[in-house]
Amino acid sequence: MVALNAPTATVVGAGIVGVCSALWLQRAGFAVTLIDSGGIGEGASFGNAGNISPGAVVPYLIPGIWKEAPGWLLDPEGPLAVRPGYFLKALPWLMAAVRSASEEAAVRTSHAMHALHSGTLEAYGELTLGTAAADLIELSGQLYVSEKPDSAQGSALTQRMRTEFGVDAVALDWMEIRELEPCLAPIFKSGLLLPKNGRTKNPHHLVTALADIAQRNGARVLRGKVEGFQFEGAAVKAVIVDGQAQAAQRVVIAAGAASRDLAAQLGSRLPLEAERGYHITIADPGVMPRMPVTNTDAKFACAPMNVGLRLAGTAEFGGLNAEPNWQRTEVLKRQAQRMFPGVRLDSVSTWSGNRPSLPDGLPVLGRSRLFDNAWFAFGNSHFGMSAGPVMGKLAAELVAGQPSSVDITPFRATRFQE
Repeated sequence: MVALNAPTATVVGAGIVGVCSALWLQRAGFAVTLIDSGGIGEGASFGNAGNISPGAVVPYLIPGIWKEAPGWLLDPEGPLAVRPGYFLKALPWLMAAVRSASEEAAVRTSHAMHALHSGTLEAYGELTLGTAAADLIELSGQLYVSEKPDSAQGSALTQRMRTEFGVDAVALDWMEIRELEPCLAPIFKSGLLLPKNGRTKNPHHLVTALADIAQRNGARVLRGKVEGFQFEGAAVKAVIVDGQAQAAQRVVIAAGAASRDLAAQLGSRLPLEAERGYHITIADPGVMPRMPVTNTDAKFACAPMNVGLRLAGTAEFGGLNAEPNWQRTEVLKRQAQRMFPGVRLDSVSTWSGNRPSLPDGLPVLGRSRLFDNAWFAFGNSHFGMSAGPVMGKLAAELVAGQPSSVDITPFRATRFQE
């Protein structure tokens, strides 16, 4: 429990990064208020595939990726979509992403990803030790598959990235894939097993379980929309929640895709996009892989969960408040039938949410440029569950004025103006 006269910290955003930040801040001696416009973990943390990947060192943006993009955009069932009316708005982000796909930039990103992700299972273990939340995390391994020979392993560059950081990776042929996951269709010619990666059995349950720990330790949870701030000189004095001022000594912005507007009010205009993702969860599929399986051709993940089989993926740009295009989930249903012969689709739930994505594939972490008592911790794109506990620890170290356990230079907010 936190001391009665403890210093206070306000965390805006109750997804995996915000909740982990709250827990680490409590360990550093702060009394924490956690604010979100929705319920705990109901944003991007709700709908992802639940992969926890200490071996995630390969950026999505690598040389050659943009040669495939036109084909994806023209394919109504492709993994990338831009709403027609949003293309010009998304164009600067897309052009910046193209620049981030050079080999030099990809190598820099890989090093930063390793620093952020490699300790994720240990950080989760520390936060969940002796609690029910620990049962939601499993060292399961992860499997990547492709219908093309020698494709699942990735390019020579991606293989070098894994080798450099000692990531265990085992190449599989079609027979070894069948032996490992017999429920998969016999269409996959190449595979890659990452045995030291893991999963959560339910990302939403994990976030709410972690939030329960924080609340038992005295955290205050406030549901409401953060509209802005009150300032006094170079300090944030209050957070405005549904029109009401909530006094604040220190503020951490961890609000996912909603962080862009809040960061702008704090002096940092960032190229953060709401990258729309979709999932389907099949409650009684009749088949279930033993571990998460990622289809590298169609760019989506399949995950065994305690609520069924989840297929999650697609990247759609249409703006933060665009209505979902539920045809994207119909594509996932067809992919489920292709990957898992005999899968039952009698009971399927659908979801859509916004990933907070920056064009270089890295999050923002650090102090506000203008305000001494405000910090940013957001923008993990597809890697939120992997980055969450380490991001939270780093945010708490920054707020407490301690040396950061990871070099945060690659995540500085000012990098987009340099």
